[in-house]
Amino acid sequence: MPPYPTTAPVPSQELLDRNAKYASESHKPKLGQAHWGNIPHHAVVTCMDSRINPHEQLGLGINDTAVIRNAGGGVAEILPTILAAQKFGVRHFMLLKHTDCGGFHLTGTEIVEHFKAHAKDSGVLDRYSTESESESNSEPGGDLYLKELKGVKDKVKEFGFGTATIEEIVLRDVEFLKEKSGLMFEETEVSGWVLDDETGKIRQIV
Repeated sequence: MPPYPTTAPVPSQELLDRNAKYASESHKPKLGQAHWGNIPHHAVVTCMDSRINPHEQLGLGINDTAVIRNAGGGVAEILPTILAAQKFGVRHFMLLKHTDCGGFHLTGTEIVEHFKAHAKDSGVLDRYSTESESESNSEPGGDLYLKELKGVKDKVKEFGFGTATIEEIVLRDVEFLKEKSGLMFEETEVSGWVLDDETGKIRQIV
């Protein structure tokens, strides 16, 4: 179990004190060849939900499994990370969804509407959606970020699971990553799993 029932305020002295305690009592540095020469061969791709704690829930060892997270645990938006993981040595991606995911409770349209209602500039998403390639490259030093922002509204609007079941979502992502994307090495495996938020148990779908 985590040593603290709640997170310390950020920033705060309490946060610094907790880190100092970890650094003096628990931290075991793994640097240079000790790490880069022994990259984990497994990676868990899962949701950013705070209830998901792969190391505790799956009993993972220390420093032996990479964990990749985002909203909904979707694979389409993390393809550069997937490729980097393969370069570092990952050969099995474990896609782990969970039953009470926000993808069932939130749509991309709702995210866009919420942003527009609270943003300092409510029209920024629309401008990024219509911005031309030449406009994207017009700001010195900002090309990479501007390219990522280009079309972000359309990407956000795709968020959400709709009427699909959690099993269908898992199968869809596994099929995309393993078969349709063409990005997996021949020896790279992709498996799909579901964590039941009520029981804490996992089951393999594919």
